[in-house]
Amino acid sequence: MEKIGACRLVSFCYNRGMVSWDIVLGLMVMVFALPFIFLSSKITSTRRRAQEEHNEVRQLRSLQAELEEHVRRDQSLFLEALGVPFLLIRPSGRVVMANSKAPELLGIQSLAQVNLLKFLPDSELRRFLQQACGAGEQLRAMVPVQRDGEQRMYRAKATPLATREGHIGIVFLDMTEEHRTQVIRRDFVANASHELRTPLTLILGYLETLLDDPEADGDAALRQRSLSIMKRHADRMARLVADMLMLSRVETPDSGYLKQEDFDLCQLAEDVRLRLEPMASSQHATVDVEIAPAPFPLHGDSFYWSQVLFNLLENALKNNPAPGLQVKLQAGIGPNGAAHIEVVDNGVGIAPEALPFIFNRFYRADKTGRVKGTGLGLAIVKHAVEAHGGSIQVESTPGKHTRFIITLPPEPCS
Repeated sequence: MEKIGACRLVSFCYNRGMVSWDIVLGLMVMVFALPFIFLSSKITSTRRRAQEEHNEVRQLRSLQAELEEHVRRDQSLFLEALGVPFLLIRPSGRVVMANSKAPELLGIQSLAQVNLLKFLPDSELRRFLQQACGAGEQLRAMVPVQRDGEQRMYRAKATPLATREGHIGIVFLDMTEEHRTQVIRRDFVANASHELRTPLTLILGYLETLLDDPEADGDAALRQRSLSIMKRHADRMARLVADMLMLSRVETPDSGYLKQEDFDLCQLAEDVRLRLEPMASSQHATVDVEIAPAPFPLHGDSFYWSQVLFNLLENALKNNPAPGLQVKLQAGIGPNGAAHIEVVDNGVGIAPEALPFIFNRFYRADKTGRVKGTGLGLAIVKHAVEAHGGSIQVESTPGKHTRFIITLPPEPCS
């Protein structure tokens, strides 16, 4: 209506000669163009505000994504910093979160959306997880886990969390070495008690005979025989106690028992050979020393190195009493500067099934009881070598040869 009125006003003014045609045309343009200009301005303003709001939303979303990524990264760093396997699971057994140690423990490449109660085979680990999912309270247990042919012991702790889904956090602490130490200590005490009980029982028995039998005082032969047996078993007990003390010391090299000194392996080896010469001669065996260069300098505790060489050479002689045995003590420097010490004999050898246990305390490859000793000699050898930063290996072919190989790292440059 306004446009029609404006048009009539313009037409009236023009017909009366009140305005010119140019003015009329300008008025007509203004009348029709102004609404479009106003509408266009509104549209442009609305688009601008919409674009600004869109940019703000996009920035907020980007900020939210960065914040979520930051939280995930912090969670991952925290879980990795634990240094032990960690699982966060639902009561159904489905994994919600885990660190990189957990797949290694479970033997699974990826734990994403895995239901452990359905995926894991029947085992102590699966049974513990089942108990943890239904316990509703904190649960602790020692869990054996078989991995790569080796059984490892883990102390597992499952804690229900106060979340809407009822998540359960589980931490696994590797206690394998501590468990092995406990087993070794228990076996050591049991074996030591057994080894000491036998000679002690014999000594006490002969003492009772001498004390309670009136005729023993007048029987010189009986007294001499009894005293001789008691002395032999007392010597055995003394050597066993000495070996146990020596083993205890070399197992803890930080205790200060190991001296640090320079010595010549050639002179040390010759002294050991001379100590064993009567035993070798009685068995019609030969013990040769081949060391180059001479002198052969080593750094460490010369007393314990003499025990290493003595035990290895004596072990070869005791296990091969038949005449004709040849034992060689060899030493040299490898291309990388490492020292190699070997004790080789051409005796009866060691059965393959016995090789993994040859350095265990009180282990005897000979089950006949013919070979006498405390059963600690090779254990002392192994720990003494390792206390000096070296390693020892054994290889044997029954009926042909046995070779003990000691490797020492190169001396650091001063």
